[in-house]
Amino acid sequence: MQEGVSAATASAQQTDLVRHAPTGAQSRGVAWVLVCLALPLALLAPLASVALPDLPGLPPLLLVLQSALIAANLLNAILLLGHVHAGESRALGILALGYLATALMAGAHMLAGLFIDYGPGGGHLQAMPWLYLAWHALFPLFALGYTMRDARPPAYFMRGGALLALVGVALLVLAVTAGLDALPPLIDGARTLPAFRWLGACAVLLSAWALWRVARKSRRSVLDLWLTVALAAWVAEVALSCVLNGARNDLGFLAGAVYGLAAPLCVLGVLAVDNVRLHRRLHATFREMVETRERAHFQRMLGAVLRQLPGGVVIVDHAGRCVMANDQASRMAARFSHARLTGAASSGVAAMLELIGEPVARLVGGEGFRDALLESTVEATRRVYSVSGAPLRDGAAELAAAVVVLDDITERTDAAAALARALDQTRYLIEHTPLAVIEWDRDFKVTLWNRRAEELFGWRAEEMLGQRVQGLPIIDDDDATQIAQMITRLVESGTRYAKSSNRNRTRDGRSLCCEWYNSMLYDERGEILTVFSLVLDVTERMQAMEGLRDADRRKDVYIATLAHELRNPLAPIANAASLLCSKGLPAERIEWIGAMVARQSAQMARLLDDLLDVSRIGRGKITLRRAPLELGRLIRDTLQTSMPLIEGGRHMLQLDLVEEPQWIDGDPLRITQVLANLLNNAAKYTPPGGTIDVKLHVEAGQACITVRDNGVGLEPAMIERVFDPFVQVSSASHMAQGGLGIGLSLAKGLVELHGGTIDAASDGAGKGATFTVRLPLVQGPAQGQGQGQGQDSAPGQPPAPQAGIALGRHILVADDNVDAAESLAWLLRAEGASVAVAHDGAQALQLYHRQPATIALLDLGMPRLDGLELAALLAQKTPRPYLVAVSGRGRQEDRAASLAAGFDQHLTKPVAPQRLIALLREVAGQGVPD
Repeated sequence: MQEGVSAATASAQQTDLVRHAPTGAQSRGVAWVLVCLALPLALLAPLASVALPDLPGLPPLLLVLQSALIAANLLNAILLLGHVHAGESRALGILALGYLATALMAGAHMLAGLFIDYGPGGGHLQAMPWLYLAWHALFPLFALGYTMRDARPPAYFMRGGALLALVGVALLVLAVTAGLDALPPLIDGARTLPAFRWLGACAVLLSAWALWRVARKSRRSVLDLWLTVALAAWVAEVALSCVLNGARNDLGFLAGAVYGLAAPLCVLGVLAVDNVRLHRRLHATFREMVETRERAHFQRMLGAVLRQLPGGVVIVDHAGRCVMANDQASRMAARFSHARLTGAASSGVAAMLELIGEPVARLVGGEGFRDALLESTVEATRRVYSVSGAPLRDGAAELAAAVVVLDDITERTDAAAALARALDQTRYLIEHTPLAVIEWDRDFKVTLWNRRAEELFGWRAEEMLGQRVQGLPIIDDDDATQIAQMITRLVESGTRYAKSSNRNRTRDGRSLCCEWYNSMLYDERGEILTVFSLVLDVTERMQAMEGLRDADRRKDVYIATLAHELRNPLAPIANAASLLCSKGLPAERIEWIGAMVARQSAQMARLLDDLLDVSRIGRGKITLRRAPLELGRLIRDTLQTSMPLIEGGRHMLQLDLVEEPQWIDGDPLRITQVLANLLNNAAKYTPPGGTIDVKLHVEAGQACITVRDNGVGLEPAMIERVFDPFVQVSSASHMAQGGLGIGLSLAKGLVELHGGTIDAASDGAGKGATFTVRLPLVQGPAQGQGQGQGQDSAPGQPPAPQAGIALGRHILVADDNVDAAESLAWLLRAEGASVAVAHDGAQALQLYHRQPATIALLDLGMPRLDGLELAALLAQKTPRPYLVAVSGRGRQEDRAASLAAGFDQHLTKPVAPQRLIALLREVAGQGVPD
């Protein structure tokens, strides 16, 4: 750094205008400038007193010239100030202060000419020539000070001198303007007086003396030459403007102003050129200094980096000996030892270099090497190092040294092994995932097609790799536009994840519903690098959802139909209630009303029984009462129940039964229910005058019952759904004559419970339908053995009512439905019983305590105390009443809960009155005590 500063100082001294002697060319150039100044002066001197015309542009021109003169003097002072600090010259400081004082005086003169109020008579007009003379006499004095013996300026010389110059000029201006009355006049209007010319002549002499002193300096510099030119121009200005002219508007005054501007410009030019050269040299010197510092700093940094590098660095000489090793290399070398070496060399860097002796030998021979592996194991810890080397040459071929670099790659090696394992696992997962995996690049070309994609779509990977996503054969034609729009959104939106649902085609022509989960990976520029798509086949799920939606629609239709079917019997029952309220009804009308209410109640009961049967079949809760059945007789008996409907439609019935009896093991009630459903459907869905064929034959050890009609028929899509619950043929809904659409579903469930099958067939709408029931045949019963259809009543059913037996018992009826309780009480009273009625469990218990009942008919769902709790209490009474549950809960588990609570019987609403009376008469006939 100090060497750089010294060089900069030497460069500055070489360009110092005070110490640098002029060359011959510079001297000749100055001589020519002096000649150029003298020639115009010789021409202008005789014409100096020539008056110029009164031109309007002349005063502004003089103002511009004086402003330029002030600026040139200030710039000279500033540029010389730099040389004063560089050369430590007092003479230059005096000259700089001279230019500063001159600029201040010129400025004061210009401001006086612009702003002084001359007052009446022009009394203050005399201040202008005095300031002008003082201005032109001041600079030669500073020039004479410049020619004095030079020395080092004292501290604060320039600051103090500038302050004194400013104060001196200000005092001079004040003295001239304040003491103007004591000074003799120098001008009369525009004409100059002799006193002005005499004082101007003195200024000329002073300037000429300063010129002579500068020109006669013993050790002249470049600045001295150009200062001589400036003083020559100064002498010419004072002579033309103060001595040779006669008025302020003469030619001499204007020419003097031009010479006055030329004087500082000569010095300003040489100072500017020298300042530019000085700065160039200083810049080059300091740039060299900075480069030197950077090289030293780089060397220090290189040493620090070598010491602190995470890798080991060893420098060896031409013999392969270590001459330098950084800290990391020393720590690495501590892990190595060599059996052939002894002493301190048996371990450390020497031992490490010996272990890689062959590569090091090549290295000192001038041949580099890369990525040699070196392993060490210390305390069961294995480390792996990568070793590289390069020769360092001093010149073209001379080997100066060689550098060996050691890098601990243990973690990198382990990470590479772990990455390889992870990639293998990823490839395995991709190939064995249950999802199809498709990857495509930024050009939308497929780069990955896993095994599941092959299984799902049918195309092999080699057939699909390289194809564009938009052109894959798996894309359904109807979804091509949607997929193109999705890809466009992926590219334009910059999202990292997108999901889409598409229809896709397989190689064998199937159509799949698939969900695509697309994950985008972007590079550092934000462009798509790859797209990873997981494809999930949701065809079955979509079909299941469609089935659920269809079931929901059928449920809605079922609810509406159920409401309609339940309201149908309720309407005549309500009408019957209104009729019974009227008076004077004949007995036959009352009997007709009772029969009508019984029919409508039976219809509602059948609807509810069908619903319960469907539920029981679905849950596997239905119980079959099997017995040997002869199908021919069962078909004939069933036809008797369906004949009213067949005859009402004026249908022709054709019956074709095998002659031999065909036996099955089945529930007669349920098989009759199946056959009646098929016959009734054929009668309802066949237009009047149609044909119904019923056939029984044997096929492959099974009894086949076929019911064929020529009615409305079935569409192909309806054949698959006709056995679903709540499904009705929409095109023939006007022919349904009521029903919930559960008959065929119930028939299918019952047939399957018997180990058989039922199917439907039709050639289309309007071409009739055929339903076939297949049931396994069994060996017929022995002669004289009872047959299922010959029984008088089903097991578990109450016997027929015993006419004429009065109940004659006290019965407790409890039901929160007031109408149900009261109507049942009137029915029992009509049969000769005394009845107490309660509408909640607690009230029923109070009535029993007042008058114990022989029989209790209890609803289950009552407030305050439900039927099960009340039955549990009454079952503990002595004597114990006969307990009958009468409830709308008819499931098997409801019956089991009733019996567990203490009930003797469980009847499901609505209960047929005849059945209830028969049960109560049986209980009364068994002599239950009061």
